[in-house]
Amino acid sequence: MTHSPITPKSNVPPVQCAVVENQGGVLKLQMTGRLSAKTAGGVWQESVTMLQTAKPRELVLDLSRLDYCDMTGIGLIRELKAFQESAQAVFRMEGLRADYQNLFDLVARKQAAAAAPRKIIKEPFVDAFGRAVVNFFRDLYDQISFVGEVLTHVGRALLHPKSVRWKDVWVFVEKAGADAILLVSMTGFLIGVIMAFQSALPLRSLGSDVLVANVVAFAVLRELGPLITAIILAGRTGSAIAAEIGTMKINEEVNALTTMGLEPVRFLVVSRILGILLLAPLLTILCDFFGMVGGGIVFQSLGYSSATYMNQILATVTLRDILGGIVKAYPFGLAIAGIGCLRGMQTKTGASAVGEATTSAVVTSMVVIIILDGIISAIYYVLGI
Repeated sequence: MTHSPITPKSNVPPVQCAVVENQGGVLKLQMTGRLSAKTAGGVWQESVTMLQTAKPRELVLDLSRLDYCDMTGIGLIRELKAFQESAQAVFRMEGLRADYQNLFDLVARKQAAAAAPRKIIKEPFVDAFGRAVVNFFRDLYDQISFVGEVLTHVGRALLHPKSVRWKDVWVFVEKAGADAILLVSMTGFLIGVIMAFQSALPLRSLGSDVLVANVVAFAVLRELGPLITAIILAGRTGSAIAAEIGTMKINEEVNALTTMGLEPVRFLVVSRILGILLLAPLLTILCDFFGMVGGGIVFQSLGYSSATYMNQILATVTLRDILGGIVKAYPFGLAIAGIGCLRGMQTKTGASAVGEATTSAVVTSMVVIIILDGIISAIYYVLGI
């Protein structure tokens, strides 16, 4: 029987790992002292190296003389056990104190639970459908109540303009409006060009390609101008609103306002609502103008003059048509800002929460814009506008 102490090079009280027996394929190691994060390094490396060299069919670990063992020591014991199991050999422990044994078993259970495959339980269709319906109506209720609260604060702000934080309104107008001018102008121009080209061929086959100007003007001013502007605002401004307020929600800034007795809707929502109500019609007018310019360029390429283009537009479009498109911008803008603020307020915790809120704001805004457009168009038809 030989004794070969293995001690780490450290200034702290060492742990000793002595080879008690090494014959007949049985290797018995005895650990003595404090097995901790500060002392286990050298013992860990040398004991694993010894196992790789000896390759015993049975490893017996005598731990009866351990004075202390922390999680690092438990990790070393589990490493030796795993090595033996991977070699399909036997591993036995002797003399481990009851409290350390409980710690060892706890780690074993945690690792086994983590390694065990999770059983995916498929939810019945009826349950999934019912949950979806409940979530839909719950979200609809939240939207309606939020709209009511927002309209109350906006009406109060319009009656008492001095209570509005106008500095925040102008900052929002600059970020959401001035920076979007190029995008809205370019999109409006391309829409006018596309509409002119798409309508030129069928109208030419009828010998009425001069009516291209009428089609472009009527489509852009009444429908495409406000609709395209609203979609751009939903993707650009609505998402930014949701992300900004969502980040504030995660950082507990919204709760801080409530704690101080301040209303989050008044300080965070009203300024954005007023800002987008100012922006939406102005950007719609800009989109309409460049749409007309784009259609005019294509119209001249068909061999007509710019004077003919203007005469066709004036003969077709009335002030009612122009205002009808601009009026649509107000409910569109209100929906975009309101939904963006609502989704921001509903942001949950987690790494992906802001992204989910942003995506939900954009998708919901676009759906609501299409629904509002259909409702307003039906009202225009009934009223003969």
